[in-house]
Amino acid sequence: MSVATRPLEVRARHAAIGVRFWDVACATSLIDGLQVEVFPRANPRARKPMKPNPSGVYVGHAVSGLHDFEYSDTDPPALWASAEAALRACRIEVRDPFGRFLPIAFDADLPHAGLFTWNAPWFSPPQPIVLPDSSGSPPQLMLERIPLFSAPERALPDALAVVYAQMREPLTQRAAAWACLGVSIEGQRCGIGLADRQGRVAVMFPYPEPPRRALGSPPEARSDFSWPAELEVFWSLPSPPPPVPEIPDLEQVLAQLATPGTVHDTVPPPAAIRRLEYRVPLTARAFGASPPDASWLLVSAA
Repeated sequence: MSVATRPLEVRARHAAIGVRFWDVACATSLIDGLQVEVFPRANPRARKPMKPNPSGVYVGHAVSGLHDFEYSDTDPPALWASAEAALRACRIEVRDPFGRFLPIAFDADLPHAGLFTWNAPWFSPPQPIVLPDSSGSPPQLMLERIPLFSAPERALPDALAVVYAQMREPLTQRAAAWACLGVSIEGQRCGIGLADRQGRVAVMFPYPEPPRRALGSPPEARSDFSWPAELEVFWSLPSPPPPVPEIPDLEQVLAQLATPGTVHDTVPPPAAIRRLEYRVPLTARAFGASPPDASWLLVSAA
């Protein structure tokens, strides 16, 4: 006996936003376990979780005020045309319960068609930013990606170098909260990191090419490579400095990259050379500083 079946009603559901994140240290978007929330800027209590789909893109559903858009039966071209006339100013906050990445927050007008690209508002017209270590492979152009910076307590991924520091101002003793630290080797910027609220930072990046050695037969196996490392801080503060936020704003963090600050060493070059050794973490401190500053990297804002 055959049984006639009738298909159930299928209804499309549109996501208000899709975000792919970018691990700045490992140069990958394969990131799971994040806690991502979206809410209208006017109503922070109306938080909704964003969950990853099978492609690792975190998608936003049930965003307050966007119910009609989400369940609309309108064809996509007309749907997005009408949505652009009624955008809602929203906020996305990102945290990592596993402690691998520092938190970050950014604004977005929703709904947003396609994967979200955060455009730097100080460019005209606004466009995706390029991180200072963009010469690496692959280029760190933030197209359809949001950068995530390593937390100082993150376990070091295999085959990566790391430079640790705890940064503060020498006079005010203020921690360089949410400042950026760049590491360059032989004039090539290799990595960039973000400090936490206490000014602690871990800059993780792939090792440079080993220094060239004289040819021999047979080739000599070596693992004692080292490289001179130069540091550059990016930190901007209005006057007077505002209270340190619990979670940094992506726009304010990346805007600092246009305003290099100062790393203070009392011992001038060539004596003050920091060297990164293969498989040995480098902890950067101020050269020539006396206690209690000796364990800090002394910096000042632009």
